[in-house]
Amino acid sequence: MHVLTIIWALFCATLILGYPMYLLHKSSRSIEDLNKPQSLLKSDTIELISFEVSHLMPGWAFKLDVPQITEEVLQNNPILFYLESSDSCLKLPFNNGAMGYTANIYKNVGRVYVTFKSLVDGVSNFYIPSWHINKLKIVVVRTTNLKGESNVESKKAAIYKALQKAKININNYEEVLEHLSNIATIDFKGHSRNKKSKVETESNTVIQPRKVSKLYTAI
Repeated sequence: MHVLTIIWALFCATLILGYPMYLLHKSSRSIEDLNKPQSLLKSDTIELISFEVSHLMPGWAFKLDVPQITEEVLQNNPILFYLESSDSCLKLPFNNGAMGYTANIYKNVGRVYVTFKSLVDGVSNFYIPSWHINKLKIVVVRTTNLKGESNVESKKAAIYKALQKAKININNYEEVLEHLSNIATIDFKGHSRNKKSKVETESNTVIQPRKVSKLYTAI
């Protein structure tokens, strides 16, 4: 009986001393968890920017001011461009064999430049009718879920590789956006009509690609 009393006393002492230590440890873990960063899925975003460009047609090229494309974004985030026509939404650059033109895009800090050339020689300006082109859609991938190396090219390669692995057609805007929405939040900026947009319509002017590339980076 005396032995049982001693055992019971030791048990109670252990409980009295151990429980406060347990509560203290639990409290410190809770504070630590609160201080941890949120998951990549919640913190990363896919920024979607849409510009109405039908009012810039007819023309063979147009410029858009895009303040979302900062120096940091240009250096660190892959950017996808899609041109919405009357019957499709295709990733730039692309060739439209049915209408006989090629569409190319160049980007710089705060601005993008889209040109249309004839497929006949690849140099002559091609004038797009006003009814054909509707919107330019820009997808800025602000996520680290698609891993790449430190340079821009490798991050772009990671995007293409991940989409290919998931059997996503990168030329299909809706399919790409649906897939990206599963890995990060879509931040849609709405449809904009850029007031500072400029359309090129001079019939005798030909853009030299080498001159353009000094100011803009080709996609």
